[in-house]
Amino acid sequence: AFEWVPSFDVDKFGRISVLKCTSWRVEEYTLELAECVVGLQSFTEDKHLFSCSGTIVEFLKGVGCVVTSASLVKLPHQDEIADKLKVNVCLPSGETLEGSVSNVDFCYNICVVHVRSTSQLPAKRFSADTTFFNFDDCHSKDVVALGRLCKRWSLNVASGKLTPRRSQFDCEELLVSSCRISKRGVGGPLMDFDGNIIGMNFYDKKETPFVPGFIMLKCLQHFNDFGRVIRPLHGLRVKTLHEEQLTVLEKIHLVFPGVCGVIVEKVQVPSPEHSEIKAGDSGVMVDKIEVHSPEHSEIKVGDIITHVDGIPFSSAAEVVVILFLDGINPSQLPSLLTLPGSTNHAAKLITYA
Repeated sequence: AFEWVPSFDVDKFGRISVLKCTSWRVEEYTLELAECVVGLQSFTEDKHLFSCSGTIVEFLKGVGCVVTSASLVKLPHQDEIADKLKVNVCLPSGETLEGSVSNVDFCYNICVVHVRSTSQLPAKRFSADTTFFNFDDCHSKDVVALGRLCKRWSLNVASGKLTPRRSQFDCEELLVSSCRISKRGVGGPLMDFDGNIIGMNFYDKKETPFVPGFIMLKCLQHFNDFGRVIRPLHGLRVKTLHEEQLTVLEKIHLVFPGVCGVIVEKVQVPSPEHSEIKAGDSGVMVDKIEVHSPEHSEIKVGDIITHVDGIPFSSAAEVVVILFLDGINPSQLPSLLTLPGSTNHAAKLITYA
């Protein structure tokens, strides 16, 4: 049942000091964050299951909250938590503590592990700022990926840049950096050059997908409020405008110069059976779940969405937080606003007031 054994290319992640070409300030931020980065190992019935990294995001009343990838606790090729699970949390000093699984979400592949400690554990929260992901702003997109092995003083780092494209994984909210990490770095933090944790890393051979920090914060909030991440029915699939083909962007730019937002790829009928919200749920006061047909939706494939509820955005990940995780129902949004002169073109520019 456990034939899947991940390969760990440790030599390609953090074996040389890749930060020596940066300023000392960036190295200092990295070393400060390193105090919160732990190594993680999971076992089931004394068999090794997975090894990765994690970040201590909170320490209250002797309990640390470690955020990492759900790959740590899931069965290979199944979205199920392994039985008889044991989790070891390795601190930077080499001290190993026993962890317990608190929350898991397989959609975003997020896991929260609680660990008790008699000494104070350093902690750092994810950043809620979304401006770093705006490719229309002229600012640095340099990032640092951090990870840790399950042994003493085993920090691994890799530097890279945020790239304006979607991950190859089937999750439109995942963004991508050019950092090259190993699978040991899965679940570790992604830091900008100002010391902010802007995401949690996953592994791919040619790039590093990551969940943005603002989505991580929303998921942690949902864990705290509802015990799970709630994704309302929305039926929309969008992608960041920067990901479109150059020929399409040229046509859009002709009508809407400098426009920033997302383009609608698909409008579909969502099934209530697949909704995370159920009738009778406590805390969310759900009486009934209704499904609306795409034919009756004012949102069409090819539409460009720039604002929701007066909030501008530049990526599909931001739309998820504003529209879906915040619980705004697309069917209740006001009519679309079309810019003058755009009626002869395929795309409409949409602003939800």
